[in-house]
Amino acid sequence: MTDVVKNISKHRKPVSTPVSELAEDEGLDPRSGLEGPAGAANLTIAFAIVVAIRTICAHYSIIPDCDEVFNYWEPTHYLTHGFGLETWEYSPDYAIRSWAYVGVHSAIVYICRLLGMSEANLFFAVRTFLGSFCAFCEVNLYGSIWRNISSRVAKLFLVFSVGAAGMFHASVTFLPSSFSMYFTMLAFSHLLDDKALYAPQGALFMFAISGILGWPFALLIAVPFLLNLVWTVFVNPQRRRTIYGISKVIEYSLVLLVVVVAIDSFAFKKLQIVALNIVLYNVFGTEETGPNIFGTEPWTYYVSNLILNFNVIAFLAYAAIFVWIIRSTVPSSKAVIYPYISSGKLFIIIFPLFLWTVIFFAQPHKEERFFYVVYPLLCLNAAIAFDTFVAIYKTVLGKFGFPKSVIADWTSWMQALLLLLAIVLWYSRMLALHSFYYAPLEVYGGLFNVTTVSGSVASSYPLNVCVGREWYRFPSSYFLPENMRLKFIKSDFNGMLPTEFAEGVSWYEGTSLSPEGLNNENREETSFYLSINECDYLVDSNFTTPNREGTFEKQFISDVENWEIVQCAPFLDSNHSTLLARVIKLPDFIESLIPAKATYFHREWTAYCLLKSKTKST
Repeated sequence: MTDVVKNISKHRKPVSTPVSELAEDEGLDPRSGLEGPAGAANLTIAFAIVVAIRTICAHYSIIPDCDEVFNYWEPTHYLTHGFGLETWEYSPDYAIRSWAYVGVHSAIVYICRLLGMSEANLFFAVRTFLGSFCAFCEVNLYGSIWRNISSRVAKLFLVFSVGAAGMFHASVTFLPSSFSMYFTMLAFSHLLDDKALYAPQGALFMFAISGILGWPFALLIAVPFLLNLVWTVFVNPQRRRTIYGISKVIEYSLVLLVVVVAIDSFAFKKLQIVALNIVLYNVFGTEETGPNIFGTEPWTYYVSNLILNFNVIAFLAYAAIFVWIIRSTVPSSKAVIYPYISSGKLFIIIFPLFLWTVIFFAQPHKEERFFYVVYPLLCLNAAIAFDTFVAIYKTVLGKFGFPKSVIADWTSWMQALLLLLAIVLWYSRMLALHSFYYAPLEVYGGLFNVTTVSGSVASSYPLNVCVGREWYRFPSSYFLPENMRLKFIKSDFNGMLPTEFAEGVSWYEGTSLSPEGLNNENREETSFYLSINECDYLVDSNFTTPNREGTFEKQFISDVENWEIVQCAPFLDSNHSTLLARVIKLPDFIESLIPAKATYFHREWTAYCLLKSKTKST
């Protein structure tokens, strides 16, 4: 490997060599190309494309985690509509969710309502806004990568970030981890542009916003940057200006912290530092009350998720460590592997993904959303590794005497095939998620089209929309008309379910109340259940009912005497479908060409339905 890198260095041309010759000889693109009007047009076009893609994500991606609904969409709905479901995390007794974070997003809803947007579209409007802001952050980082590493790495990053199945839902998810992901991208944009005025301070403040208003654990990503910043203070001859800049960022960050704490304390009617509460709960929680009571997974859980969401790109991302090792241990490589940045800066770029991986792989309680924060960094690492390995591959071929035209052709084909494979797998995964699991959003959305028994959508009292075993797929109260409320009926689930925020009082009174029955032990509270006889509507699936004594789950869809089907949508029965058939979906005409399709692509479906009571008098 050392000889290969030395050979690249020996044939390197000066920076003044024309761009096309550098690209042809080395396979590494320079940083020029974003200057002037042409550069602005480049960024504008990139932003327009990414916004369009993120808008598609906003309308077609599923809700992958019920925590998003019950801990963020529901409190937001309470602020904007006066009703919603409350989890134990929002009880003033525990206070591990921030009203400041929710309040920022409720402002988006208020603006949309002022613009006359229909109630049925508010959910997707918020998602579209989140996706557009994500696009802004992605293109911002894309530009910084282009200016400071290379245009080739920037283009690869954007392809990976926009195309990856993981970003399909992470980009539009209403979760603190996605919020921190946005600001991590902005922080790295400043970090890369370290020659710009106040760039280190800008990076530091973006990290602060990510941790204070978003998710406090996201600050772990800033550790390598902070250590480098401290070192810079000692070796920088202009350390006085650096210290002054850092002190101003600390000052602004403290102001932000005070504002967030003030909002949360006002909502809870007691002093609460939610970020601290979150850390204490997750790090020092007991066996009876800590996060592990909600389930634990082996380390392979994250491996499976990363492969599903990023496939070959995930392997490239972790291979990026070898790029840094070569750059740090082979002196001649400094003139070849991204000569415009130091080994230390390359380490700050590459290492956070590994730091995050080590820490979160070690935690027993695992959630896919915990990795959202580093998804863009994974794409950046993969772009760096891909670009470097292509350059090394071209050099190896050159050492064996292959003509430049042959090398160029082989390299182009290799890159095209790898990218094509990744894109096909990403698309098949996104198509699978939408085709197999989108039914809940479609079915609950149908509630805006139904009428009551009296023939009017309006009602003098709330109608009960009930759910049992499908409680965790409820897409939020933004899918309920004003005259409907979600209610839970007893199922075989025996853990803690949400209760309802207090109605008929102002939101700043309701947020300070401690509902009876909420607990942090995942202990079932039977008073939260409603009798099936009081349900006006019911959402259920026809998954096979457990054949065991004492089950509470029934086949309501087939109970035609008591329930009328209003609307149904297909939903994949993953338990009776083959592995390959449930993780990806290819277009039907392609799947039909696959030998032994019944073996590898066997799918069984269930119906996900909205039912109307025939017996409830209204």
